[in-house]
Amino acid sequence: MIKNSLILASLIASVGFTASAFAYNSGNIDSGCKKPRFKTFTPPHKAEADPESEISFTVSGYADPTTIKVTAKNIPLKLNIVDKNSFYAVSATLPASLTGKYARIHLKANNTVECKAKDGWLIKIRDKAENTDTTTKSSE
Repeated sequence: MIKNSLILASLIASVGFTASAFAYNSGNIDSGCKKPRFKTFTPPHKAEADPESEISFTVSGYADPTTIKVTAKNIPLKLNIVDKNSFYAVSATLPASLTGKYARIHLKANNTVECKAKDGWLIKIRDKAENTDTTTKSSE
C-alpha cells in the first residue's frame, strides 16, 4: 500500500513538472520574425499636402534600412533615411505630377531575417492651381 502510494505520488509529481515545463517553454518560443513597424506619419492620414511637399515617417530599428521602399500612386520615391539608433527617420518629397489627387503612400520594409512588413496612409494632394491662386491673392 505504501509502495503504491509512493509510485502514485511520483507519477503525479512528474506529470505536474512536465506540464509546467511545457507551459513555460511554449510561452517563450521565439518565432524569429519581428516585423518592422511604421509610425509617426507626416502629414497625418487623410490630411492635405501640397505637390512636392515633404512626407515623413519612422521605422523600427530592427528593420533593414536597405529594404525600406516607398511609393505614391506607383511612383517610387527617393528616400532620405537617418539612423536614430533605436529607429529610422525616413523622409521623401512627393512627385510634382501628383496634383489634385488622393494618393496612398505605400511603405514596405524587411528586418534582417526577411520578415516583411507593409503599411501606408492616404493623403490628399492639393491642386497646383489652388496654390498659385492663394499666393497671388496674398501678394495683392
